[in-house]
Amino acid sequence: MTIRYFVRADEPNKQDLETFFIHLDLILTHQDFILNDSKYSNIHLKGCGVFALYIPTFSLFVGDLLRLWKTTDWKQDDKYFYSITGSPLSGSNSSKYWSHIEGFAHKSTTTFSKQIKSAICLLRTGSAIVPSGCIAVNVPKRNASNLSINELIEVLKTL
Repeated sequence: MTIRYFVRADEPNKQDLETFFIHLDLILTHQDFILNDSKYSNIHLKGCGVFALYIPTFSLFVGDLLRLWKTTDWKQDDKYFYSITGSPLSGSNSSKYWSHIEGFAHKSTTTFSKQIKSAICLLRTGSAIVPSGCIAVNVPKRNASNLSINELIEVLKTL
C-alpha cells in the first residue's frame, strides 16, 4: 500500500493571475519601478509561492517573482514559474507556470530543490543566490501591500 501526502497550495485567484500574466510584458518593462517601491513589489497574488512538504509554506509577492525570474530557475525559457508544490526529500513535484505559448500549465521540474532554496534565500537575505552548504528553511513574516494587481497595471499604463 502506498500512502501519499500532499500540501495544498493557496487557492489561486485566477482572475488576478490572468491579469498579471496578460500584462507581463508591461510589468517586465517597468520591473525596476516596481522593485523600488514596496507598495508595488509587495502585492500579493494568491496562489503564488512555495507549498512543499517538511518546510513552512510561504507566499511570493510580485517583486519576489520578478527577482526570481531574473536570476534563477524560476524562469526556464518561456516558462514563468509562480507556484511550486511537492517534496524536497523525494523531489516529486508539480510546479505551475505560465508561458506565452502554452498559457497556464504545470509540470514536474528537475530544478525543484534549487527553486525552493533560491526562494528561501531571497526572502531571508534579499538575494536569490544560494550559498554552499545547508540553509535554514524558515522565512521571515512579511506584510503584503494593500494594492491589487489591477491598481498596479493602471499605474504602469501611465508611465
